[in-house]
Amino acid sequence: MVIADGRMLTHALGGASLLPRQAGKLYTAGGATTQRLFHPKLFLQVGRKGGRLIIGSANLTAAGLAGNLELVALLSCGAEQDGEQALIAQAWEYLCDFMDHSDPMLPMQQEWMLNRSAWLRSATPAEGLVTLADGTEAALLLARPNSGIGPRYTALIDEPVNRLIVVSPYWDEQLTALSYLADSLAPKEIAVLIDPETELFPRDAADKLPNLKLYRRDGFESGRFIHAKALIAETDSADHLLIGSANCTLAALGTGSMAGHNEEASLYRRFPTGGTATALGLERILKDEKRIQPADLPELHYEDDLELDGLSQRHTGLFSLHGDTLSWRPAAHISDPENREIELLNTSGAVIDASPSRLQDNGSGKLRYHVDATEDIPAFAGLFESEGYAPAIITHIDVLQASIRETHSRKTENVLAQLDGETEASLALLEVLDVLEKIEDTDTEASGEGVSIPKAQKPADDGASNSHLKLNYEEFISGRRPHQSGAVLHNSLGGSDVSIVRGFLNRIVGLSVLLAAAEEEDEETLKAAFDLGDETGDAEAAMAAGEDFELKPKPESRPEPDEEERRRRAKQRKATKDQLVSAANNFSKRIDLKQERNQLSPRDFLRLRALLMIICAAGWKGTDKEKDKQEGRTSLQVLPVEADPNSWPLVIGRLLFKIFGGRSPAVYSLKLDTDHDQFPADLIECWATCLWCLQACLAAPMSGAERQKIARHIAPLLEQTYRRTHLSEEELLAPSFTQVMEGLSAQYAERLCVDPEVLMRGHRTICGKIYSAEREIL
Repeated sequence: MVIADGRMLTHALGGASLLPRQAGKLYTAGGATTQRLFHPKLFLQVGRKGGRLIIGSANLTAAGLAGNLELVALLSCGAEQDGEQALIAQAWEYLCDFMDHSDPMLPMQQEWMLNRSAWLRSATPAEGLVTLADGTEAALLLARPNSGIGPRYTALIDEPVNRLIVVSPYWDEQLTALSYLADSLAPKEIAVLIDPETELFPRDAADKLPNLKLYRRDGFESGRFIHAKALIAETDSADHLLIGSANCTLAALGTGSMAGHNEEASLYRRFPTGGTATALGLERILKDEKRIQPADLPELHYEDDLELDGLSQRHTGLFSLHGDTLSWRPAAHISDPENREIELLNTSGAVIDASPSRLQDNGSGKLRYHVDATEDIPAFAGLFESEGYAPAIITHIDVLQASIRETHSRKTENVLAQLDGETEASLALLEVLDVLEKIEDTDTEASGEGVSIPKAQKPADDGASNSHLKLNYEEFISGRRPHQSGAVLHNSLGGSDVSIVRGFLNRIVGLSVLLAAAEEEDEETLKAAFDLGDETGDAEAAMAAGEDFELKPKPESRPEPDEEERRRRAKQRKATKDQLVSAANNFSKRIDLKQERNQLSPRDFLRLRALLMIICAAGWKGTDKEKDKQEGRTSLQVLPVEADPNSWPLVIGRLLFKIFGGRSPAVYSLKLDTDHDQFPADLIECWATCLWCLQACLAAPMSGAERQKIARHIAPLLEQTYRRTHLSEEELLAPSFTQVMEGLSAQYAERLCVDPEVLMRGHRTICGKIYSAEREIL
């Protein structure tokens, strides 16, 4: 989360610098909620077991991080309470005050972070001096409207000051801030580091400070602009160091009667006397031979100040993209926003040939637009033919949700290693899902907050925001907007490690194109865990080229197994078959329990999709009768097509009846967030898998008697399933849906002896049957 001065952010986006290519995708970037100049420089990193704070003078710019001469301090803490932790908690509390919570991602990012850092939730922010692990004292001094940094710094020094050393690139014209420090601390000497070439020191005001000594830079870190800010008050017992964002100006430090105009953040450190200036290299230049007289300095020369009020009027507002819905919260000063035309820009700032079309308002206070899929991903949005307004960053909610997944913990890495070398959907997937869910649920319990599985909640009666409200499936359907075009980008599993399993399932059926860009960035990890390379030398290149990955067992000349080997394989198959049937039964019990507790979530339907693909991988076209032998059958294929109470069509039928059949189908108990008004991609993929499996049951080769039995049970369930997904005919026939079915055919049709053309024809036929009947009624 990047928080910047809003006016300077507008200035940068309006042409003052290169556009940020990853803003809104890998991080959020927004203006601070303050009317004062937002000037602090804080880098806060939060982990599960501790945190780190970097505070100083460096801006988040190339010059700040790599060019200027800057000065920063670093504090680190663990999960235990100590002085460092208190300061880091104080910094977090301070930053929270400036977050614009009308940005849809910020609350989500905060909640995600705090769910994984219980120590920060319980940490007590510092309120003054604290003792650090090295025995020294420190305090975080924050300039706020009623509290200046200068007076707070001087109040911490309760003994005579021998020398006050000041490093600052900027000064107020009358040296008011420096005069205040001199009056408050009464130092015997004031030593100031000067770079005459910058022409930034007000030489004509120097006479008011008789004990002021100016020292030339003279080779001290030459070639770099001195942007560091430091005050060192040397006393007999201590060095009182202040470093941070505050220049030696009235606006930054304030005085006893004025708090200053800026938001600033500085760190006070109390060190043993005499070593600070040496440690910073300043003693090399604070010598008499380096002194320079004020009269020898050039006249003060400032660049023209930016018109900040004018910059605030160039701000367009907040834009976010969720699926194909662009939301705009216009800035307050924009007149008649409803009749403004939006234009989209790519990462280079070039206009994209796309015209967002206005959608009906949903009471959120935002204007909403449909955005057609384009080759160029929109990165910025502006007002068409409107002079003076700067483009604004588009926050890509779905991409960010995937991006904020943390680096895998050792526990997660260990469980993902179980899939190393896997090219099939196997029972190991369910074990992986179990462990990943337990890891997430442990995080949930540790933080006291929900992460993935929604808990039953009492109805809110305090008028609070409904941003985290969950609707059951029928409620969601009644208010959702049908998918119009392009790929479905919204993923309800974003930000969760279980989304990796979704990626594995998509890769099995050659659908890596359906993954969001951010999910592709973990490619090396996925390559190691989910090796798809046993069927081709370069599986990923082949997928990109459009090759089908049908399983074609390689002919091998193996000796006929002896009777003992046959018995061993039969026993192994029976064990695997029993495990599959048990997994299906356990899933049904899980659904019953979670439906009873009102806790069905998209994670359960990812599990359903995985289980269906496992059953397809375990199915085959023959039976277990001796006459069928082993023709065309691998060791993984243990579920026959018929002549068994646990044939693969019957196991699939029982599973999907639990979800879509009967008077109270489980699908209607599914809970979905209200933060998006379209189907998430992971559910589209699950529904496509369910319908493909049912169509495969009806198209599979079997005896006449078995076909009659399957048709009697599966055909009514098939129509129920189509109807109870509540997808429109356009959605069922859209590429985002049919590509999943085609991928399943490529992987499983041959082993199940199902004709992909017959299967897809059946899909189109039932779509026409259902929706033509509905059109006749209308």
